[in-house]
Amino acid sequence: MEEQDQRKPNGGNNGLPVPPSTTETGQGPLQDILGRTPNCQYVKKRLLGQGSFGSAWRVEESATGSVFAAKVMDLNSMSEKDRGFVTNEVKCLSRCCNPHVVRCENAIEREGQLLIVMEYADGGDLYKQIKARVREMKFFREHEVVFIFLQLCLALDHIHSNKMMHRDLKTANILLTTTGLVKLGDFGFSRQYEDSLSNAVGSTFCGTPYYLSPELWHRQPYSKKSEMWALGVVLYEVMALRRPFTGKNMDELITNICHGRRSDLPSSYSASLRDVCNRLLSVDPNTRPTIHELFHEPFIQSNLETLKRSVEKHSRIPADVREAIARCITQSLNTEEPPAHLDEPEPLIGTVKRHTALRGWQKCLLSFDKKQISIRDPSGVDPEELVPVSTLTSVCPIDVMMAGEEFVFAMKNQAGKAFWFMAPSQRAYEQWLTTLQEAAP
Repeated sequence: MEEQDQRKPNGGNNGLPVPPSTTETGQGPLQDILGRTPNCQYVKKRLLGQGSFGSAWRVEESATGSVFAAKVMDLNSMSEKDRGFVTNEVKCLSRCCNPHVVRCENAIEREGQLLIVMEYADGGDLYKQIKARVREMKFFREHEVVFIFLQLCLALDHIHSNKMMHRDLKTANILLTTTGLVKLGDFGFSRQYEDSLSNAVGSTFCGTPYYLSPELWHRQPYSKKSEMWALGVVLYEVMALRRPFTGKNMDELITNICHGRRSDLPSSYSASLRDVCNRLLSVDPNTRPTIHELFHEPFIQSNLETLKRSVEKHSRIPADVREAIARCITQSLNTEEPPAHLDEPEPLIGTVKRHTALRGWQKCLLSFDKKQISIRDPSGVDPEELVPVSTLTSVCPIDVMMAGEEFVFAMKNQAGKAFWFMAPSQRAYEQWLTTLQEAAP
């Protein structure tokens, strides 16, 4: 059941994360930016998809002729929770700089209408590719499976290294190019995000359940190990051309997931590749490998070297992209596992501004003491709010264009609640951001 929240901001454009209302003139606030005519900045060429909150288009930039994918989202039709989620995660995506993550080119918000312009992948998505192969009964060759898998690992490694998680990893969100590159897309747009993160997955989940790990069905919080499970589901699909877990009804599906009941992988693939998939689909999250652990396995390392050589020789891939992929692979091969006990960040305290939907930006006393974060109202009107560090799922900067202010950062907890703060200076901003990112699980 979708949560509805009719609260509106105070103070016009400063009412983040709740956007201002649309105009009453009937004119679209983005009409000069996105439309059918050449005088628009981005010209619509083809509808790619439509959802409850907006639509996606293949567009052409008028000035350059470059092709992009553009999403238009109606923030006014969303609950406050959804609005905070979208503005937070879209800006996190804009900070990603990796050849295997769909690049965010532009983000424009006007009167509650949000336009996201992204890199366009001309090869469709992995879900459709698998469906086409099922019709022809044409399995992927092993090196094709491995190359797809390794590029996803490189994307997730980048995301996880930036204290984020994708949370909606599935074949429909994995985009392909005609040059053989794989790009992780739809970062943070799915409503599945909230439900997979919450403790009420079973009763409120409204997206596809096939990628949810056993611990999520047991109402445990989403974690990187949950993401590794989803990666295992994707790998299984690519190898078998079918999902690993099915059922005649939802109860049977959940039972099969929680007990790991599935068919064996095709024996035509190597034992090493099947072993990777089987370990990712371990019911016990503690036995699933991390991305960095995979990068240290001889089978993966050997194939990363092969992928690197293949990309470097591919003349249709732009030179700058080839170089970026080579750097990513080299970095992954040279990355060491972090020590078991890292030095904890030092305690931190200071006055910042916190944003709430009803009151806008208000001063607060923010303090961090290694185990929890305290948010206090200096006036004493609001009670102290405590956020255990162990419940943080992301800490990220918020772009000036989206926040309307400088030095804004946000954090999100396992309950899906977003906290927006504005530091008084660049130095304080960097200090808070670094401290909280290092402390986050």
